[in-house]
Amino acid sequence: MFGDQRLLVMSSKYQKDAEKLEIQRWLKGIPFSHFITIEPTPAFPFKQDEVVARLRLLEFRLNKKYLKSSFSKWSDDNRFWMVGFREGDGVSHQIHYHILLHSPSVLHKKIQFENVSADLQMGWMMMPSQNPYTGKMRRFCLDGKPPLNIQKVESVTATTIYCSKWMNRIDEGEGFFFTTPSNNKPIRVAA
Repeated sequence: MFGDQRLLVMSSKYQKDAEKLEIQRWLKGIPFSHFITIEPTPAFPFKQDEVVARLRLLEFRLNKKYLKSSFSKWSDDNRFWMVGFREGDGVSHQIHYHILLHSPSVLHKKIQFENVSADLQMGWMMMPSQNPYTGKMRRFCLDGKPPLNIQKVESVTATTIYCSKWMNRIDEGEGFFFTTPSNNKPIRVAA
């Protein structure tokens, strides 16, 4: 009986590894523009729900600022969207998040100062955030270090592998997340 259980656990691990590799293969084909790290805050780490809500609002603001008002009906290739990954267990490794931002190749509004990185950083710092443990309001940039580390993606392959490296170590369903659902139409398959 013990041997069967061990085989089941090993089979499950290989299944998860195969799923992780498939997701990484898919992500490598997407031209992400920015790699964002939400720095760890050991005293009161962000909960994933709050991170998703904050990123969803930032994503909406980017789409509204740089694209036409009909952007919500556009395909994923033509609008801003994000996929995020949680890293850390909160014990031996501080919890933080890695985010990949897809930016459209064409921006439809002429903005004098076009700076997506600055829009993200300032937008994040301007949003109020309450410490879930003490109820006090969080303050960002007290030590001079910005809460987001934002970089342009130089290698999509390297960045996606780095961001998703903790996928199998996190509880089910918390390994990665999208800020908004896909707008692409489902593909019909002939029966």
